[in-house]
Amino acid sequence: MARMPASRWWLRWAVLATCLLLTNGGCAFVTPRFPQNIQASFARDEMRKLTTESLELYYPAQLRGAALRMASRLEGCVARLHEQTWRKKKRDRVLVYLTSSNFNNAYVVPDYASTPQQMVMPSHLTLELFHLFNLGEVDVGDVACHEAVHYVQLQQTDGVWGFLNLVTGGLFQPNSYTESWFLEGLATYYEGQFDKDAGRPHSPIWRGWYDSVVQATGGRLNPGYLSPEQRALDPFGGNYITGMHFVEYLAARYGEAKLWKLVDEQGGSLVPPLAVTLRFKRVYGRDIGSLFSEYTQSLREDLRVRERPSTQRTWVSDAGYFSRLASHAASGVTATVGVGRERYTRLTVLEPDGRVRFERPLVELLPGRRWVLGSPTLVSGMSFSRDGAWLYLVMADLNTEGGYTAKLWKVDARTGDVVRLWDDVMGMGGGITPDETAYVYVRVDGDSANVARLDLETGTRKALTDFSASTSVGPPAVAPDGERVVFPLSGDAGWDLVLREADGRLRWLTRDGRFNYSPRWLDDERLVFLREHEGRLQAHVLTVATREVVRITDAPHLVMDVHPMGTGEVVFLNRDGLNFTIDRAPLVPIAPVESTESPAPESGQATTAAPAESEFAAFPDPEDTALPSPSPAAEDAPTALTGLDGPVEAPPDPGTELQILSDEPYSPLERFFIPELRVPYLLAGTDPDNTDDTYAMGGLALAGQDRLGFHAYSLLLSFDSREDAPSLSLAYGNAQLAPWYVQVSGAYIRQNQRTDLQATAFASRSFWTTPVTFGVLALRREYDATDRFPRLLTRIIGPEVSMSYFAGDSTSYGSTQRGLGMTLAAGVYPGAFLRESTMGDVRLGVDGFTGGLPFTGRDNLRLTAVARFLPGAPSGLLQVGGLRAGQIWYTNRDSQQTAPLPLQLQPGIAFSEYLRGYEDLEIRARNALIGSATYQYRVPIDYGWASTLWLFPSLFVRDVGFEAFGSMARTDNRANHAAVGASTHLNLTFGQAVPVSLFYQYAYRFEQGLDHLHLIGFGL
Repeated sequence: MARMPASRWWLRWAVLATCLLLTNGGCAFVTPRFPQNIQASFARDEMRKLTTESLELYYPAQLRGAALRMASRLEGCVARLHEQTWRKKKRDRVLVYLTSSNFNNAYVVPDYASTPQQMVMPSHLTLELFHLFNLGEVDVGDVACHEAVHYVQLQQTDGVWGFLNLVTGGLFQPNSYTESWFLEGLATYYEGQFDKDAGRPHSPIWRGWYDSVVQATGGRLNPGYLSPEQRALDPFGGNYITGMHFVEYLAARYGEAKLWKLVDEQGGSLVPPLAVTLRFKRVYGRDIGSLFSEYTQSLREDLRVRERPSTQRTWVSDAGYFSRLASHAASGVTATVGVGRERYTRLTVLEPDGRVRFERPLVELLPGRRWVLGSPTLVSGMSFSRDGAWLYLVMADLNTEGGYTAKLWKVDARTGDVVRLWDDVMGMGGGITPDETAYVYVRVDGDSANVARLDLETGTRKALTDFSASTSVGPPAVAPDGERVVFPLSGDAGWDLVLREADGRLRWLTRDGRFNYSPRWLDDERLVFLREHEGRLQAHVLTVATREVVRITDAPHLVMDVHPMGTGEVVFLNRDGLNFTIDRAPLVPIAPVESTESPAPESGQATTAAPAESEFAAFPDPEDTALPSPSPAAEDAPTALTGLDGPVEAPPDPGTELQILSDEPYSPLERFFIPELRVPYLLAGTDPDNTDDTYAMGGLALAGQDRLGFHAYSLLLSFDSREDAPSLSLAYGNAQLAPWYVQVSGAYIRQNQRTDLQATAFASRSFWTTPVTFGVLALRREYDATDRFPRLLTRIIGPEVSMSYFAGDSTSYGSTQRGLGMTLAAGVYPGAFLRESTMGDVRLGVDGFTGGLPFTGRDNLRLTAVARFLPGAPSGLLQVGGLRAGQIWYTNRDSQQTAPLPLQLQPGIAFSEYLRGYEDLEIRARNALIGSATYQYRVPIDYGWASTLWLFPSLFVRDVGFEAFGSMARTDNRANHAAVGASTHLNLTFGQAVPVSLFYQYAYRFEQGLDHLHLIGFGL
């Protein structure tokens, strides 16, 4: 084998490194700039562009008020962050998009080739999950500030890459390689630092969740707890929850300035993916692993083990890692929607004695399903009808474009059947009225949220409140009289309770912002609700007439979804270690009684005197045994909350006064003619066939698009000194018909003594979660004449269509436990390969998933069937078997073909099907029927290291998997091919972003002469 001269080694290494970095940043390409539902909203709305001192904001004209409010908050946060950065140099304006699509997310895209750095924001959020994070559904300025941290951090790009990004339009930003735990941990930490006690740092649910994990592990967390794949922290991800607490520790011990010094060091690095941990050492004096060990040592030293009080008893020992709960007070029947690491999402109804009345999965599998999604993180407003016969809940779902909507479910509480749905409940749930004629919920419209009443018979909606924009409202509860409604409102200090009287008047029930949330009526005059006490969320009781509060639980870490159970108990979700339990506690005051003294009222505010302890004598005792009375000490006596007589309104959101430089309609071709990517390149190397010869390669890559992604283009011009002509590729994408995306491309490629002409035109979109594509493919390939072969021409052209469908449930440890997948693809190619006949290509595929052994929860069984037909095709065009994506390091058998494929049948596209166990053999056929069965068992490991050999990124070991499989194919309805075997694979993730699977596979084939096959390799 020819070897490269030593003098050329550095050049080859430099070329390789450059190519790797350029590949990571991408190349000139055309792809949709935004998700389908967001792009569709831009196509549908009248868009405008607002420019301020630090922002460039694109927004729908009908949401101008929302855009200005968000921009005011965001600009203040950006200014604060610029003060924190190490280098006080002026950066580009923050590029922001506000969409009318309800997508329940926000994100920042780094500056990669062909796509500029950008922030995408919703005008509202409709999942109650964000309330648990202490983020309001229409207070999106707080969410924007989280994203601003990402944006400003990524902007800190200097040195070589700062220069290259300036010249080329942007290849990538080095700070994207500090790994997800630092990116998300930093942003989540700063949620609570922007002039407002908002976000996860001020959420007792977020804190209590993490504290329960720390106690369960004894504070012995390994760096794998920083990984987004750490399943002990489901559903939040270690990059967010552990990352925030770790960054918080670094800021408290070493100061915030060092966080931004690290950002600066990373932004100026030469090879950003490598030696990140050594940059930490340069800034902090310790690498990441040592810092994390120091942090976990502090957790162990500060750990205060908390136990349930004797009055709190466990009713259900395992309610999953995330659940929602409701109970019927009169009968004691309880409903949960929960998911576990070994149990997929189920709706469960429990009898008063804890027996399971029924369990049912929430996801429907067959096409034509009534809803798409089913998860406890999407549920809100669970409540029973007065007679307990029906359960109502609101489940977030997807519309046809992929944006979020919501449906109100009416469930038969005896059987689990969903008997009726109400669509377009845009917002989050609340509760059914006592007469069962209406459902009261939170209606979200733009950046406004209000309590609304849905008439279940007529479908009409009536607003019960009239709050202005940016006022966040929590799920309401209807009083037994059917007239009064209580609901949480995000006030100046946090969540407080508000009562709507029968005549429509509003009054505060609490006003101290201590996460007063999730109210439920005990009777006509009392509420049970959640409220923070000593940093933990506990159940409290409030007397409406006097607005007096008393605490009734002392759970170790966290109480959620408290409901009355009969007349003397409450039932609730209790966080215990890595999961929830369902616990019960008596409806009596905890001794000593918690002081609920609020801060001193402002001048002129009325206060209410504290009640005497005897006012709580009416609390029923479920055991008919008198519990000790609360201490009469003044500091322990229950007191009424103060400052309750002011008007019910949310305070203005903190922000800065906007200096608007311009506000104008969007120009459809804005920046279209300024390429986002402009990369000339020139490489040199040694010809591997003749080491005395060198060659040169070069070219120009251009890519651009308008600011809203309606038009996109790419051009790649390349040359190779070994070829007699350059190559050219062009592509154009159009999103004006969104949700449809239309893309056309053409290419002239000169390579290896052949000339390719390629053209495609495709339109694609997804319906709910089902992608559909149709278009035309045209390929022409001409092989040069040689001394041995004459000139050869081949081509294929024709329309194609494809679609795929999947519905299923999965678990953290066992993967897909029930599921159905179907694919359909077809193409017609007249005169294919310069033959007179028309060729077709039809592929049908079906996948079925089911759980494995009933007692494990970590295994599954997959059954697959594929039918592939090429009517009118030349014999042997279809390849069955051979390697699929991945890399084989070792095989005990060389690859073989039953027959070689003629050049006439190689126009630049392959027709192939994978057959497991036949990776070393390519079987030639025209048609094939393939079936397979695979049983997989996984052993979770979930352990990680902060870096690999101090130089490379972090390493996370996810699990070890074991598989047994059988496969069979019948080709051309005459030959059978069958194999059985087993494999094992180790699943790893590098840098919290690159999954790698190391595997060994053994297969036995039943055909004579094939028998044993051993494979060792890796897959990405």
